[in-house]
Amino acid sequence: MASQAVECRGLSRRFGNRLAVSDLDFTVPSGSVFGFLGPNGAGKTTTVRMMVGMLRPSAGEVRVLGLDPISEGDAVRSRCGVMLDNVGLYDRLSAIQNLEFAARIAPMDPRVRRDRVEAALHRVDLWDRRDDHVSGFSKGMRQKLGLARALIADPDLLILDEPTAGLDPASIVMVRELLVSLAAESGRTIFICTHLLAEAQKMCDQVAIIQAGRLVAVGDPNNLGQTGVNTVRMTLSGLVPEKVPGLALPPSVELECLGGGEWRAAITAPEGIEPLVAALVHAHVGVRAVVPEQVSLEEEYLRLVGGEGNA
Repeated sequence: MASQAVECRGLSRRFGNRLAVSDLDFTVPSGSVFGFLGPNGAGKTTTVRMMVGMLRPSAGEVRVLGLDPISEGDAVRSRCGVMLDNVGLYDRLSAIQNLEFAARIAPMDPRVRRDRVEAALHRVDLWDRRDDHVSGFSKGMRQKLGLARALIADPDLLILDEPTAGLDPASIVMVRELLVSLAAESGRTIFICTHLLAEAQKMCDQVAIIQAGRLVAVGDPNNLGQTGVNTVRMTLSGLVPEKVPGLALPPSVELECLGGGEWRAAITAPEGIEPLVAALVHAHVGVRAVVPEQVSLEEEYLRLVGGEGNA
């Protein structure tokens, strides 16, 4: 299996005069959970359609599992499980009939087909509803059945559009844990388009943020906005730092008073917080607590894309 499940190099797509996707460069390591984030109309769906060979790039290239989705589209799609925003289930069929129909499209031994259908229904907690017609399913149940269908072919790459949309909190946790465990199985890769940013931060190894067709950030969701500045929150007692005679703060430190004995320190020095704490203690300022602050994925997302809606 390729070390990179997805590789985009200068990937672009134009519709007439409109450039929907422009010069995307990112890779998705095999066996990882990757989040693809961006506002409505940012180019996420267009990118996914190029990944599975439904659209030809206007420029650049994309490789999926080491294959070209245009010239080797059937091979790519046979190794991918896809669940887009429109799940596309058959309302007049039961849950198990929907999965059996999907399994017949993917050539496999009937015994294997039966086992995979049962396993997929168990994994999304729908086995007890297997004989119920989908017409009576809630949106959340449809989402879980769509995920089960994407698992039928035992894909190397799962491409999911809003897999937790419409789910209750307990089901969101179940799906999150399922996706993380799937990524740990035999190098399986999960590619998720989502606007639940807190969930993306919990489950994704890497995320990419796209806006107006261009990539604006890619990296670890826990330090996507890392700029070389470490921020800590301190609880101090005694004299405030500005009024301590002879206190020499390191030049790499900027202090902000938050009130009530709370302070925020922004530190640019590579040695971090230790010199600041040492200076405060030496000047007899009581340091009661020092807690590192972390910019959330949601905060960094909003900084990058502004107030636009998510998709």
